Amino acid sequence: MELETLVRNFRKAIEDAQTNYEPGSFFRKFPTRQCGHTSDMLAQYLIDNGIGPITYVSGTYYGDDPEDSWHHAWLVLDGLVIDITGDQFRYHPAPLTFNIPVYIGPTAEFHRLFEVTPAGCSAHHGLERHWIHYHDLRSWYETILKYLV
Repeated sequence: MELETLVRNFRKAIEDAQTNYEPGSFFRKFPTRQCGHTSDMLAQYLIDNGIGPITYVSGTYYGDDPEDSWHHAWLVLDGLVIDITGDQFRYHPAPLTFNIPVYIGPTAEFHRLFEVTPAGCSAHHGLERHWIHYHDLRSWYETILKYLV
Protein backbone atom coordinates (compact mmCIF):
# COMPACT_ATOMS: atom_id res chain seq x y z
CA MET A 1 0.00 0.00 0.00
CA GLU A 2 1.31 3.46 -0.77
CA LEU A 3 2.30 5.94 1.93
CA GLU A 4 -0.57 8.39 1.45
CA THR A 5 -3.18 5.62 1.63
CA LEU A 6 -1.65 4.19 4.81
CA VAL A 7 -1.51 7.61 6.48
CA ARG A 8 -5.04 8.65 5.48
CA ASN A 9 -6.45 5.29 6.59
CA PHE A 10 -4.70 5.63 9.95
CA ARG A 11 -6.19 9.08 10.56
CA LYS A 12 -9.64 7.80 9.54
CA ALA A 13 -9.31 4.82 11.90
CA ILE A 14 -8.59 7.20 14.79
CA GLU A 15 -11.63 9.31 13.86
CA ASP A 16 -13.81 6.19 13.60
CA ALA A 17 -12.64 5.00 17.02
CA GLN A 18 -13.37 8.45 18.41
CA THR A 19 -16.86 8.46 16.86
CA ASN A 20 -17.47 5.06 18.44
CA TYR A 21 -16.52 6.45 21.89
CA GLU A 22 -13.58 4.14 22.41
CA PRO A 23 -12.18 4.53 25.94
CA GLY A 24 -9.07 6.51 26.69
CA SER A 25 -8.10 10.15 26.91
CA PHE A 26 -6.38 9.93 23.53
CA PHE A 27 -9.65 9.35 21.68
CA ARG A 28 -11.54 12.00 23.67
CA LYS A 29 -8.95 14.69 22.93
CA PHE A 30 -7.81 13.84 19.39
CA PRO A 31 -6.34 15.74 17.59
CA THR A 32 -5.82 18.41 20.26
CA ARG A 33 -2.57 17.95 22.19
CA GLN A 34 -2.19 14.42 20.85
CA CYS A 35 0.47 15.08 18.22
CA GLY A 36 3.26 13.25 20.03
CA HIS A 37 1.26 10.13 20.84
CA THR A 38 -0.29 10.13 17.36
CA SER A 39 3.12 10.45 15.70
CA ASP A 40 4.46 7.58 17.80
CA MET A 41 1.58 5.28 16.86
CA LEU A 42 1.64 6.32 13.20
CA ALA A 43 5.37 5.59 13.10
CA GLN A 44 4.69 2.11 14.48
CA TYR A 45 2.01 1.55 11.83
CA LEU A 46 4.32 2.65 9.02
CA ILE A 47 7.11 0.45 10.37
CA ASP A 48 4.66 -2.48 10.59
CA ASN A 49 3.97 -1.87 6.90
CA GLY A 50 7.64 -1.91 5.94
CA ILE A 51 8.09 1.85 5.64
CA GLY A 52 11.12 3.64 7.04
CA PRO A 53 13.46 5.03 8.19
CA ILE A 54 11.26 7.51 10.03
CA THR A 55 12.32 10.60 11.97
CA TYR A 56 10.25 11.99 14.84
CA VAL A 57 10.33 15.80 14.98
CA SER A 58 9.18 17.91 17.91
CA GLY A 59 9.32 21.69 18.01
CA THR A 60 8.10 24.72 19.91
CA TYR A 61 6.46 27.86 18.56
CA TYR A 62 7.25 31.02 20.50
CA GLY A 63 4.89 33.95 20.00
CA ASP A 64 5.60 37.58 20.88
CA ASP A 65 4.14 37.09 24.35
CA PRO A 66 6.45 34.97 26.57
CA GLU A 67 3.38 32.99 27.68
CA ASP A 68 2.52 32.21 24.04
CA SER A 69 4.28 28.96 23.25
CA TRP A 70 2.94 25.83 21.58
CA HIS A 71 4.48 22.44 21.02
CA HIS A 72 3.91 20.23 18.02
CA ALA A 73 5.26 16.91 16.72
CA TRP A 74 5.22 15.19 13.34
CA LEU A 75 7.14 12.60 11.33
CA VAL A 76 9.57 12.97 8.45
CA LEU A 77 10.17 10.27 5.85
CA ASP A 78 12.43 10.76 2.83
CA GLY A 79 12.27 14.53 3.31
CA LEU A 80 8.46 14.59 3.47
CA VAL A 81 6.60 15.88 6.51
CA ILE A 82 3.83 13.55 7.67
CA ASP A 83 1.46 15.38 10.02
CA ILE A 84 -2.01 14.09 10.91
CA THR A 85 -2.69 16.41 13.84
CA GLY A 86 -1.86 19.84 12.42
CA ASP A 87 -5.56 20.68 12.28
CA GLN A 88 -5.54 21.02 16.07
CA PHE A 89 -4.32 24.55 15.23
CA ARG A 90 -7.28 25.38 12.96
CA TYR A 91 -8.69 27.98 15.37
CA HIS A 92 -5.38 29.60 16.29
CA PRO A 93 -4.70 33.12 15.06
CA ALA A 94 -2.20 33.67 12.26
CA PRO A 95 0.53 32.80 11.76
CA LEU A 96 -0.19 29.59 13.71
CA THR A 97 -3.32 28.62 11.77
CA PHE A 98 -3.28 25.21 10.06
CA ASN A 99 -6.39 23.38 8.90
CA ILE A 100 -5.08 20.35 7.02
CA PRO A 101 -6.04 17.08 8.77
CA VAL A 102 -3.55 14.96 6.79
CA TYR A 103 -0.47 16.70 5.48
CA ILE A 104 2.17 14.84 3.49
CA GLY A 105 4.63 17.04 1.67
CA PRO A 106 7.64 19.29 1.92
CA THR A 107 8.14 21.31 5.08
CA ALA A 108 5.26 23.79 5.11
CA GLU A 109 5.54 27.35 6.37
CA PHE A 110 3.47 26.18 9.36
CA HIS A 111 6.10 23.61 10.36
CA ARG A 112 8.88 26.17 9.94
CA LEU A 113 7.25 28.25 12.70
CA PHE A 114 8.33 25.65 15.26
CA GLU A 115 11.84 25.84 16.66
CA VAL A 116 13.32 22.37 16.42
CA THR A 117 16.50 21.69 18.36
CA PRO A 118 18.79 18.73 17.61
CA ALA A 119 17.20 16.98 20.61
CA GLY A 120 13.82 17.44 18.89
CA CYS A 121 14.75 15.11 16.01
CA SER A 122 15.29 11.42 16.49
CA ALA A 123 15.10 8.20 14.54
CA HIS A 124 11.86 6.41 15.31
CA HIS A 125 12.02 2.65 15.78
CA GLY A 126 8.41 2.09 16.82
CA LEU A 127 6.76 1.89 20.21
CA GLU A 128 9.34 0.96 22.81
CA ARG A 129 8.62 -0.85 26.09
CA HIS A 130 10.74 1.45 28.26
CA TRP A 131 8.62 4.51 27.40
CA ILE A 132 6.57 5.82 30.29
CA HIS A 133 3.33 5.76 28.24
CA TYR A 134 4.09 2.49 26.43
CA HIS A 135 1.12 0.52 27.76
CA ASP A 136 -1.38 3.29 26.96
CA LEU A 137 0.12 3.77 23.50
CA ARG A 138 0.07 0.04 22.80
CA SER A 139 -3.56 -0.23 23.94
CA TRP A 140 -4.66 2.75 21.84
CA TYR A 141 -2.67 1.43 18.88
CA GLU A 142 -4.39 -1.96 19.10
CA THR A 143 -7.77 -0.17 19.20
CA ILE A 144 -6.89 1.87 16.11
CA LEU A 145 -5.84 -1.29 14.26
CA LYS A 146 -9.36 -2.71 14.75
CA TYR A 147 -10.72 0.17 12.67
CA LEU A 148 -8.33 -0.30 9.77
CA VAL A 149 -9.96 -2.23 6.98
